[in-house]
Amino acid sequence: MTYSSSSLNQRFALTYLGNGWDLTANVIWGVQFDPVSTKPEGFPCPVSLAFPANGCNPNFLNVDLTATKRFDKWELGPVAFYSTDLNTPVPGYLKQSQFAVGGLIGYWFGPAIMQAYVTTDVYERNYGGRETRLWTRIIVPILDQPRPAAPLVSK
Repeated sequence: MTYSSSSLNQRFALTYLGNGWDLTANVIWGVQFDPVSTKPEGFPCPVSLAFPANGCNPNFLNVDLTATKRFDKWELGPVAFYSTDLNTPVPGYLKQSQFAVGGLIGYWFGPAIMQAYVTTDVYERNYGGRETRLWTRIIVPILDQPRPAAPLVSK
């Protein structure tokens, strides 16, 4: 099968970083240019209860929320995400959505940061069941953070 998904992604984020806190809301709003993918034979995406999204590309909204606190080299806090389809690309398509919550633990290794977090669905529609996911990531900054200039001392 051939799947095509050309989309325009608008991304919005709001973050507070201070006193060891990281409070972040990140939103992705996607608008699809190819709402229906085709098989090589040229048939439109199949729509069934068993495979509601097979070859269909709905517009979407994803929201990620983080509220962590840093304690020396450790970082802990709750996380959550929400995702939903915003339209039905073909008649009979079952729009999907989910909301999951969990926790994050991170450790700062000098310049690199390793994080792991677990989320579990508290709401799910048309995904075929609730999920629990384990996520990991390593963050390696590519630029040094700017250092404040030393104050001028005059006598």
